[in-house]
Amino acid sequence: MRRIIRYCLLFFFLLFAGSLTSNLQAQFYSVQTNTLKLATTTFNAEGSMLLSTHWTLNLGFSYNPWNFNDTRKIKHFLIEPGARYWFWQTYAGSFISMYAMGARYNVAWDGLLGGDYRYQGWGYGAGMTYGRSWLLSKRWNMEVEAGLGLLVAPYTKYRCEHCGDKVKSGTYFLPTPKLAFNLVYLF
Repeated sequence: MRRIIRYCLLFFFLLFAGSLTSNLQAQFYSVQTNTLKLATTTFNAEGSMLLSTHWTLNLGFSYNPWNFNDTRKIKHFLIEPGARYWFWQTYAGSFISMYAMGARYNVAWDGLLGGDYRYQGWGYGAGMTYGRSWLLSKRWNMEVEAGLGLLVAPYTKYRCEHCGDKVKSGTYFLPTPKLAFNLVYLF
């Protein structure tokens, strides 16, 4: 977890340093939230900064602290730094996105994950998406984004009935689809 925090601080430092040395006429920033993640009770936000007429630098996070009951939870903390290439101009039209991800998770869902087990660990990976942004007003945009990534997830498997009996450890290589319906504020 400390390593993730260090990387986030390094990312913000580089983001700030890049904004000081940029020759852009106007700086544009955005903050957005994925409404589909909000529907799963996951808090999320993403900030981005204009680098040029076609590039933005992004940093997103999501956090779900909830236990629905003893056998159902999707607790996680996820950080996703990335970059977007905009085909027309930034914050308007189509884009492709490349992103990295780092996560800490504690997941259980009786019957869905191969029985009454809980999986706990951390993961890292990368992916790509394609999306489109529509201007709603001077300050508001709507985005739709879809893509695929690969998550390398070392895990420890526990029995849910006792929530402490370790069953096994291993590593999953999981394809991770990304689907987003973002509400964006520009400033």
